[in-house]
Amino acid sequence: MNKVLVLVLFVLVAVAAAPHFDAAQDLKRPEEQLAAIYALKVQLEIEQKQLHEAMLQYGQLAEAREDARARVRRLYGDLDDMVQGKQDAKTEEITAREMEVARAEQELEVNTRQARDLRARIREWHERIDLLQDRLGKLRKALPSDSESLTGTWEITYLPSGDKGTLSLRQSGTLLVGEYTLEGGWAGSLQGTIVNGKVLLHRIDSKLGQSQNLEGQLSPDGGTIRGTWQNFILSGGSPTSGNWVAQKKERGES
Repeated sequence: MNKVLVLVLFVLVAVAAAPHFDAAQDLKRPEEQLAAIYALKVQLEIEQKQLHEAMLQYGQLAEAREDARARVRRLYGDLDDMVQGKQDAKTEEITAREMEVARAEQELEVNTRQARDLRARIREWHERIDLLQDRLGKLRKALPSDSESLTGTWEITYLPSGDKGTLSLRQSGTLLVGEYTLEGGWAGSLQGTIVNGKVLLHRIDSKLGQSQNLEGQLSPDGGTIRGTWQNFILSGGSPTSGNWVAQKKERGES
C-alpha cells in the first residue's frame, strides 16, 4: 500500500480516536503534512455533511414539537370546557378526552427530549468542525514555502533506457501537479511536492494508475532536476529503477 495512503488512513483514525491529536506537531515531513491536510479535509467534509443533515432533522423535530404543543393546548381547552360545564359531555367522553391529553403530552415529551438530545449532538459537531478547521490552519502555516520556480515545461530523460518525454508542471507553494507524455504513447498526471529544492513526483498513468515515483534535486540555477526513479509496476526484462534528468524549457522555446 502506498505510504501516503497509509498516512492518510492513520490521520483519519487518529482524528476519530483522539480529539486532541495535533498533526502539526506530530508530522514533520511536508509530504506527511500534505497527507494530513487531505485527511483532515475529508473528515471536515464528513462532519459538515452530518451537521447539515442534523440541522434538517432538528427543523423537522422543532415543527413536530410545536404541533404537539398546539394539540395539547387545544385538547386541554376542550377538557376544561367539559369539566366546567361549558360543553355538554358525558363522563365517558371526559375520560376519553383525558386519555387523548395524556397521549398528546407523551408525544410532546418525546419530541422535546429528541430535540434536546439532537441540540447536544449539534453542539458537538460544531466543536469538532472548529477543531478540524483549527488543525488545518496550523498545518497549512507549518508547510515550508517555496518559490514557484518549477512551473513550466520540462524535458525529461530516463536512464539507462534513454527514453525521453515532457513534463508540464504547475507549482503552488510546496505542491506540484501536472501532466506528462513519454515516448511509446505513455501519458498521465503528476502529483508531488518540492521542499528545499528536493522534488518528489508521483507518476499516475492514464491506463495503469500510479506507476512510478521520481525523486530529485533541483539545481541552484533552477533549470535542472536530477534524481532517481522507482517503478511500482514490474515488466519482464525491463529495469525497475534508475536515474533521470529534466531540463526546463525556456518560454517560447519549441
